[in-house]
Amino acid sequence: MPIVAGRGVDDDIFRVVEFLKERQLVLVFQNEKLKKITEIFHCRGITELYIYPWDTHFIDNNNINKCFLKIDNNKPRLDYVEIEISETCNLNCKGCSEFSNLVEGKKFTDINRFRSDLIKLKKYFWGIGKIRLLGGEPLTNPDYPTFVAIARELFPDSDIRLVSNGLLIPLQDKEKLAAIKYYNCSFDISNYPPTKKRIDMIKSCLNKADIKYNISIPVKIFFKTILSEPLESSSESYNNCMFSYCHSLRDGCLSACTTPLYIDRLNKAFHLTYPTDDKICLDQTDLNGWEINESFEKPHDFCRYCSKGLVSFKWRICPGIEAKPEDWIIKRTIFNAMIIPITQKPFKPFAERLRYILQSPRRKRK
Repeated sequence: MPIVAGRGVDDDIFRVVEFLKERQLVLVFQNEKLKKITEIFHCRGITELYIYPWDTHFIDNNNINKCFLKIDNNKPRLDYVEIEISETCNLNCKGCSEFSNLVEGKKFTDINRFRSDLIKLKKYFWGIGKIRLLGGEPLTNPDYPTFVAIARELFPDSDIRLVSNGLLIPLQDKEKLAAIKYYNCSFDISNYPPTKKRIDMIKSCLNKADIKYNISIPVKIFFKTILSEPLESSSESYNNCMFSYCHSLRDGCLSACTTPLYIDRLNKAFHLTYPTDDKICLDQTDLNGWEINESFEKPHDFCRYCSKGLVSFKWRICPGIEAKPEDWIIKRTIFNAMIIPITQKPFKPFAERLRYILQSPRRKRK
């Protein structure tokens, strides 16, 4: 019986192995290459698999079944997905990648829609490597613990994270933070200048609640990549993309990239006409999960509207009333079409590796 070693293995795992041998089943330990490993088993006709979840640290002698999860390996795994649970943001960054500073008033994702969308995903994928719940600022949504609970219920193997600027963390009720710990969710904290000023308070609060977290390097610059005119070929920008794995889910539609799902906000604010149809509607597609994963590894149409080179600008707060199209949009020049891609090319392998580093579970940082 094939046994694949990975993260989270302890001395008592041999009891699990014996349990599986008796039933002629396969156990795969959770690690960052789990998607590829299960694909190999699928190609060999092995579809009945058990995985050892990354967040399991003990063997339950009374109920060994609780120590691992049965998966349907007829379907593939999705490595990563981002889901917005709040359109509202308390910071309003200039050039926000999800255009949150253009959203007026308080707007939150419908919780029934959220559950429905995750149920649809389960029809195509047996699991998801990492689920990042974001905004806007997800903590502006008072029901954020419920969103975490639903994600954990439907995808118990996932590394679930709340992506936050951290400023609201010290203001959260103990009960909400206790729920985040209970559902084994962690925080990815974007270290913007206002966050950096309060980072000790934020860390202290999370440490007291015993919640795992990651803090980014200080964020002093943002990047814009949307072109005023499309390229002839989508391959040009795709082959130079530093972040070609930010799969996103919104309103029952899955996209290889965040921008096509939220570009409607830019269109509405400035009467623009960027295409909004570069997405897979899960209720209408004829693709299966394997074909969806394959499509995400190729250039897609909206890539024509992305520059080959990232154009940087200094981070600052910019409410919607002050926003301008040029906060996001650039004209194609020799500099951003040729020079910048050459300088950023050496960093592309690191950015791709960072995908797996951030997907791996982290210990609490004190």
